[in-house]
Amino acid sequence: MACLAESHLVFVLGVSKGGAHESIVGYLQNQLRVWQLCDEADLIRVGTALHEAFINAIEHGNLELASDLRDQPDGAYQIAGEKRRQESPYCDRQVYVTAHLSRDQAEITIRDEGPGFDPGRLPDPTEPENIGKISGRGLLLIRTFMDEVYFNETGNKITLIKRRSSEPKRA
Repeated sequence: MACLAESHLVFVLGVSKGGAHESIVGYLQNQLRVWQLCDEADLIRVGTALHEAFINAIEHGNLELASDLRDQPDGAYQIAGEKRRQESPYCDRQVYVTAHLSRDQAEITIRDEGPGFDPGRLPDPTEPENIGKISGRGLLLIRTFMDEVYFNETGNKITLIKRRSSEPKRA
């Protein structure tokens, strides 16, 4: 791969269940491995960050599921999610993913068609009153595992950047 300077990938997926986002996460992890951008431990971290970003885009963005539904009894969050996967406008929404890979870094954007949110207004998951909550840790993990994370003004697109962690091995 010494002659490959950069790669640009584009994916589009709907809100239907089936784990398509997991396939994309695995594919992108493999691409980071091919580009020798990070070691195996970092690949797991990047995979976790991507998984969380996908879940946020699909469930909180496109399906507009409120996090506090997870605290409700009797699987209210899952029931609401299944219902919205069948209802317009939710079922018609897409998630758009672009990945730009180079020798120095991977830049991955995930955009949903939901109304967006203000990331600055999210509660701090490390505060004592939030420690026991089921939800609220996704963005913390994303920010911890990636080198840079930022949102567009609307709050429906996240950009994740992972820089090369060391010099690539020469074959």
